[in-house]
Amino acid sequence: MTLGLRFIDLERNKVFIKVMPPDAPSGSTVVSCGNHVYVIGEMRENDANFRGYDGVNDVFQLDLKDLEHGWRKTTSMLFPRAFPLVLAAEGKIYVFEYWGSESFGEVYDISGDFWEPLSPPPEAIDICVLVLDSSRSRILVHCHACDTLYAYYYDRKSWVCLEQKFCYGSDSATIVDDVLYTVLDNYSCSLEAYNLLDKKHLPVKWLSEVPVTPPQGCTPYRLGSGKLILGWVNHLHTFEYIRFNIWCNEQGGIHVAAEHQSAITVPYPKDICNLWFF
Repeated sequence: MTLGLRFIDLERNKVFIKVMPPDAPSGSTVVSCGNHVYVIGEMRENDANFRGYDGVNDVFQLDLKDLEHGWRKTTSMLFPRAFPLVLAAEGKIYVFEYWGSESFGEVYDISGDFWEPLSPPPEAIDICVLVLDSSRSRILVHCHACDTLYAYYYDRKSWVCLEQKFCYGSDSATIVDDVLYTVLDNYSCSLEAYNLLDKKHLPVKWLSEVPVTPPQGCTPYRLGSGKLILGWVNHLHTFEYIRFNIWCNEQGGIHVAAEHQSAITVPYPKDICNLWFF
C-alpha cells in the first residue's frame, strides 16, 4: 500500500496528485502554511508497544511554487507523535497531542526553523476539535471528555476557559463572522451555529432545499466571503460537496442557501481505498 497527497481544485472540480514523501507512512497529518505544505508525524508499527505502534517526530515540507524540487525533510518535532492535531497561523505551526504523546503540544517557527514546547492548559484535557479563530489570534479547543471550550491565545501564549459545558458532538468545525459552525453526526447531519460573542446557540434556517442529505462524518470547510462547503467521501471513490451561502438575519438567527441543486462530485482514481481530508 502506498500513500498519496492529493489536492482538490474546487473551481475546476479536479484532483491533481503529489505523492507523499517515501518515509511518511500512515498516521501523519497534513497542514498548509503560505506556499508550503507540511506532513507532520507518523505511525510506525511496534509490537512491543501496547498500542502496536510508535509515534515518529519526522516533518516533511513541499514548496508549492517549486514542485519539481519535491519533498524535503525539515527540522523534526521535539516529541514523536502519531495522528497529531495541527493548525497553522501567522507563520507558525501548532501541534497538539493525540494518541498517547508524552508532550501536550509544541510550536514550529517556520522562519526561524525551530520547535518549542506549547504551554499546557490549566487542566488536563482530552482534545476533540481544534478551530482557528484568526481574527482574535486564538485557537479554540474543545475537550471531548469534559465538554469544556478553551481558547489558546497564541499572541500572548495563554489559555482562557470560554465555557464549562459546551456540547456540540462534532469532530469538525469552522468559524464565519464570529459564528462557530459545527455539523452534528446524527442521521440528518444538521448544521449548528454558536455565536462566539454572545455565547449562545443560534437557530439555523435553510432557505433552499438541501440538494442531498450529507452522510455522517461530513466536514465543513470555510471558503471565505460568507461561503461554506460540506464535504464527504462516498463509496464510489468520489469526493462530494455542497457549497452554500450563510449569513445572520435581523432576528439574530442564521440563514443558509445552497448554490446548486445537486451535490458536486469530484472523481478519484479507482485504486484508492481510503481517504482522509485536512
